[in-house]
Amino acid sequence: MKNLFLIICVIPFCGIAKAQHLSPSVIGSAGASFSNSTANTDLTLGEVATATYSSNIILTQGFHQGTIEVASAVIEIEEVVRVYPNPTTSLLNIELEKDGNLEVVLIDISGKIVLQDKMQNEHTKQLDLSHIRQGNYFLQIIKDNKKSVYQINKTK
Repeated sequence: MKNLFLIICVIPFCGIAKAQHLSPSVIGSAGASFSNSTANTDLTLGEVATATYSSNIILTQGFHQGTIEVASAVIEIEEVVRVYPNPTTSLLNIELEKDGNLEVVLIDISGKIVLQDKMQNEHTKQLDLSHIRQGNYFLQIIKDNKKSVYQINKTK
């Protein structure tokens, strides 16, 4: 009798537990699938497209999305660069390990270029930041299409 009671009580919960399983499927009003030897394309109306960038480019939609990887377009320069003092009140020093030719760009938090300068066969460069407002800035040091980015805190 106890076994029968236990079976009667447990069977309904098995169906409920299975109902909680979420699978990566989509019920849409319209859609299609296309494939050839190099690509597969699945689409469903009403879903937002999401791009995933990795060694090969994949455009996925909705529940088909796998892991999202953030790809950075910044390729660091190989030279050792020292930027000091940070935070700074007026003067910012940029020091290279050896003389070099590079571009220095200071960008505010909204993306506006605040200051732009070049280092040509120089070992050090001193930027005067006394005329810019207090806040956070990004200092880009660019050499041969490679860049290093530093966050600079300008104080009063």
